[in-house]
Amino acid sequence: MPSRAEAAWIAGFVAAEGTFTRQGPTTRFSFCVALGALDSESCSRLHKFFSVGSIKFSPRRKPHYDDVVQFSIRALPDLLNVIVPFMDEHLPASHKRRQYRQWRSELLDYWEHRAKRVRPCTVPGCETQRRAHGLCRKHLFSDDRSLTRP
Repeated sequence: MPSRAEAAWIAGFVAAEGTFTRQGPTTRFSFCVALGALDSESCSRLHKFFSVGSIKFSPRRKPHYDDVVQFSIRALPDLLNVIVPFMDEHLPASHKRRQYRQWRSELLDYWEHRAKRVRPCTVPGCETQRRAHGLCRKHLFSDDRSLTRP
């Protein structure tokens, strides 16, 4: 369990440097923090704190730019189970929080209505993966047999 001070530092850092993005019509959501490579320790601290995501180093794009380090989380389950609960609780009232709330709303809508994911059978008490018509293989074939018998 993170300390209150560490959670407050992370939330403040995200309010200053974090980015919540949604890309393209097929929808790819991400949470990123991109910094100059000299500040890679901050990205490492975020990675260690959240225990999900990845760190990527990129060379400078122009001679007078700095090299870049980026901490990012793109996996939907990680965004939903780690980032959303943390930001809901800790992100301070700010312009970044308003951006986050819009991003969160779009993320949850996508997850509920359009995301492809494994869902359980719709038969009460059955937790097996759905195959077709909202049913698992066992219930799908038992229903088909009952429909063909007189």
